[in-house]
Amino acid sequence: MVRFKQGTKGAGALILALALASSCPAVSWAGETENTGNTMGSGNIMETGQNGQAEASADAAVYGPGSYVIGEDMLPGEYAVFTEEPSEQNAYSTCTITLYKDDTDERRIGTFQFQHHGLITLYKGQHLVITKGYAVEADRANITLGTTGMYKAGRDMEPGTYRITPLTSGSGYYALYHDVRYYYDYIDEYAALFEPVTVHIADGQYLELYDARSIERVPD
Repeated sequence: MVRFKQGTKGAGALILALALASSCPAVSWAGETENTGNTMGSGNIMETGQNGQAEASADAAVYGPGSYVIGEDMLPGEYAVFTEEPSEQNAYSTCTITLYKDDTDERRIGTFQFQHHGLITLYKGQHLVITKGYAVEADRANITLGTTGMYKAGRDMEPGTYRITPLTSGSGYYALYHDVRYYYDYIDEYAALFEPVTVHIADGQYLELYDARSIERVPD
């Protein structure tokens, strides 16, 4: 049974986060994952429009819109944050969160907006406000590789070398991270997609895709 939880911290923080989200540009975008079976082997091509829907484990706790103090309302750890409308495959459906260093809300880490789903690591004492969407522990989110989204090599996809083809020239991008705490503080590589590119993704590294036509595992 999936357990749905709602934040318990006061509504004032949520209103503040909404105001901040409207005035601050998003620092990261990501997309929903979908599954067509085994997409991780060499030679398999995941293409736009072929993806299936990611589905959380039956015993996973789901944290909906609200306000959470990490260590009190949510366990510390890595979480997947999803849009509320993943089944509609709407490229413009997003989820939004704001993260503070503590529950005084005086030190904001950032406001993050994801296209369908993203990944973020939360630490004890931080304050998370989910404005739109919901969060699930990443290890229980059952994420599989797709053409848009954020994926951890060794869990959501196999480490190795991949060929990424853009949906249209210049419309998308890929990025590699070695941590998902503050995003751009931990970025290893970023490039707009104008033509097919070959990228090596190490075990434990994170891949973010936006508007790719296909992603294919190729020999290292």
